[in-house]
Amino acid sequence: MRFSGLQPAETSRSLFRFDIASAAFSFRRPNLLLRIVSLSICMGVAFLPAAGQSAGPTAQIKDTEPVVHVLCGKSVALLGETPVHGFGKTLEFKVGLVRRLIDECHYNAFFIESGIYDFLNIQKRLNSGQEVTEPMISAAIGGLWATHEVQPLIPFLLRRAKAGRVILGGLDDQLGRGTYAQHEMPSDLVEYLQGDEKARCLAILQRHTLWQYTDDSPYGPKDKALILGCLDSIETVLTRAPPSAAPLREDYKEMVESLKSLLGWDFRQNVPKSVDESILDRNDRDHWMYVNFQWLLSRLPAHSKVIVWAANVHVAKDLSGVPGKEGLVPFGLYVRREFKSHAFALGFSAYSGSYAMTGQPVLQLSVAPDDSLEAQALAGRDSDTVYIPLEQLRKFGLVAARPLGTSFSMARWDEVLDGLFVFREEQPPEYLHR
Repeated sequence: MRFSGLQPAETSRSLFRFDIASAAFSFRRPNLLLRIVSLSICMGVAFLPAAGQSAGPTAQIKDTEPVVHVLCGKSVALLGETPVHGFGKTLEFKVGLVRRLIDECHYNAFFIESGIYDFLNIQKRLNSGQEVTEPMISAAIGGLWATHEVQPLIPFLLRRAKAGRVILGGLDDQLGRGTYAQHEMPSDLVEYLQGDEKARCLAILQRHTLWQYTDDSPYGPKDKALILGCLDSIETVLTRAPPSAAPLREDYKEMVESLKSLLGWDFRQNVPKSVDESILDRNDRDHWMYVNFQWLLSRLPAHSKVIVWAANVHVAKDLSGVPGKEGLVPFGLYVRREFKSHAFALGFSAYSGSYAMTGQPVLQLSVAPDDSLEAQALAGRDSDTVYIPLEQLRKFGLVAARPLGTSFSMARWDEVLDGLFVFREEQPPEYLHR
């Protein structure tokens, strides 16, 4: 899901709408908001761990065997989670699953629903022998996942990346607070511009990444045009950069293209009244995630195996049969078209419990009704979890379930996901406060 923050004062609060029931965020245009990876920006709270902070081994995760068995034979493991990103047991399970997929199933890439920029910088530093730290990995992953449950994944990924066993990547065009993208990236991008043009574009880019707009001088179409002009200049000069810049040229061009994608959301022109802009925005985002996925994949060795960490609504194979989401084209649909049965979309849900989003109070989940997928799957079982493979999902047919939020939707879930993991009682994550 896409979050925004640092709202200009003149922007009406009605522009930002949050539907608690479905945990769906949407924006009415014109969107004058800087998209930020972490919702913590909106709340004025930072959730990055302190420098040098490390966590111990993750708790033993049970019931992974059926999931590991099926995912070991795939090329792309799409690991979902509720779109509210606030289920702690799901996060803990996913951490254990990622570690097993890398160590036991030889997955060699980890891509996450976060901005691409910091991960490109991390890989650049690794390739050049520069230091990469846990806080850099944490910042790249973003505040949505700055939790005690996810924290053990940070040193694990860092060790595997340093050893050359895993390539890390971000799929999104978002900008995160306290990141390389926000602070250092503008200087890197203007490196090959000259004279006044370099200073001018640096100021323009920094004003946007640091969101230095004011009540008297808010972000508007003219600012967007200035930014796009500088990005065009950067692309042009990159094609003429000296041979020594070759290792960075493609990375910087990818950063520029992602920034252009990000800006494309703002001040859309000539959108027909019949078009739902919230659906248009969400589809644009998922398509760009796939474009970045393809670009990252092209840099991997042949026969690589990729883990994708994102929300259920992104990893879904198809959403056309889900009421209210018929117009959405998820990232997972593109992956399915390319990889067919070699990709696997794993979703997560819960029968009951509680959850919490960053900077928000703990909220209760309603107990799943008896005729729901979650209740039927757990009926007669003593275990606190159940894995529902594709064949069983298909047998349930049209049934209510809530992998796509906290409320229930009727769907044939085998058309949405390849497998579903259900917790009897979820719990909120424990967020890390700086």
